[in-house]
This record gives sequence, C-alpha cells and structure tokens, in this order.
Amino acid sequence: MDRNYESMVIIRPDLGDQEREEIFTKIIKKIEGLGGQASASKVWAKERNFYYFLKEKGTQNKHYRGCYWLIDFTLDRDKISDLKEAIRLEERILRSLIINLEARARLKPDKRVKPRGSSRARTGG
Repeated sequence: MDRNYESMVIIRPDLGDQEREEIFTKIIKKIEGLGGQASASKVWAKERNFYYFLKEKGTQNKHYRGCYWLIDFTLDRDKISDLKEAIRLEERILRSLIINLEARARLKPDKRVKPRGSSRARTGG
C-alpha cells in the first residue's frame, strides 16, 4: 500500500551544484526503483546554520552549515526501510528524516505539542 511521505535531507555544504544534483537524482531514482513516485522536490536552503554541529560519517569532520533538500513522494510502506538504508549509505548526506504525512494528519489536536503560553493560568502556591 503506497503512502505519502516527506523527507528532509541535509547535505554537506562544501559540495558543488553538480554533486548535489547527483545526490538528488540518485535518491529519486531509488524511490522510483522501489516502485514509488516523487511528486515534488526543492532545495529549501543552500547554506543554513545548525544549532549544533553535525559530524560527517566515518570522520571527525564537523559541519556547522548544510544544504537542506525537501522531497515529497509516495512509496509502499514495506519499502521505506530500503530507502532509508540507501540514504544512510550515501556518505555526502549528513542527516535525513522521513515523515509519514498520513500518520501526522491523523493525530488528534490534543495529542499535538502545544505552544508555550497556551496552557491554563497557573496559580501560586
């Protein structure tokens, strides 16, 4: 059963446009190879600062910036682990996250995180 997903991938900031496009194409081809379909893809921020540093896989290199890439796609839920493995093996990717959009939409409003200041007034004690 195909489900809708959104993924954010953080790529090393020192890569050129051609190398970034190569990574994007590789991930999209992997999704299509697993029977899925990419519906939207965009670079969200080319060089964005992190709140903390990210270590490059297998090295001591630390990165304080990265290229953020968003992709929306559909894929069978049984194949998502294969996609995660392919992303994990790509050394030029610093971090990734895949979200099931349907599961997120099913959350009841009382189960979502409430912003600070929205709770009832506190009484002193």
